[in-house]
Amino acid sequence: MSNLFRIKCPSCGNVVDVAGNTTCAKCQNPLVLPEDGVVQIYRKGSPLGVAVGMGIYLNDIPLGHLANTESIRIPVTYGHYKLHMTHGMNRRCKDQEFDITPDNRYAFMKARLKMGLISNTVVIEPSTAEQMPAL
Repeated sequence: MSNLFRIKCPSCGNVVDVAGNTTCAKCQNPLVLPEDGVVQIYRKGSPLGVAVGMGIYLNDIPLGHLANTESIRIPVTYGHYKLHMTHGMNRRCKDQEFDITPDNRYAFMKARLKMGLISNTVVIEPSTAEQMPAL
């Protein structure tokens, strides 16, 4: 579990996990965390020990991978978001859409792999803060 925030550098595109405002290790430009809201994603344990990292795409912006039973927080500004996750070469996903507003500043999501006969699908389910594992 991580109590870090995942952010993408607006200058060079480097994706990093940081504890707070800092500078990008790659280009040395400042990284300022948005303070409007947070999306927390937890990847549930995979069946049969399938532990390939899941790729995270928030509004089609790649934000790295999430390991088996790992949790990450992504700071965001107010707006409408679509969360898509991939598993290995498989891009099948039941995307989740949500809004971050002044009245709804947090979105909690759990991702799991649904094993299929021919291919697998990533399923993202909304959750609550109480249902999320501790960071």
